[in-house]
Amino acid sequence: MQLNKNVMLGGVEMNVNKKIINILKELSGYENIEENSRLEDDLGLDSIGMVMLLIELEDNFEIQLDESDMNPFELQLVEDVTELVYKYLEDEND
Repeated sequence: MQLNKNVMLGGVEMNVNKKIINILKELSGYENIEENSRLEDDLGLDSIGMVMLLIELEDNFEIQLDESDMNPFELQLVEDVTELVYKYLEDEND
């Protein structure tokens, strides 16, 4: 799966990876975030932070997560978040 591409959302072209990183910067307060950063250990996201992350993903990417994907403890790395978002963006384009 290509994990660095642009998509059109609300008529605006957006780089998915950059948007996810920006969301995580806002939630965590950390500036140095990479794909292999651990959400809990490196970025300090607790259970409330993880729920906020899921809400932000839905709002920012105009997706509706399935209940089965809303277990925040299955997301360990920034890359996991990226893959989750791409899963829904690709489903919309099929």
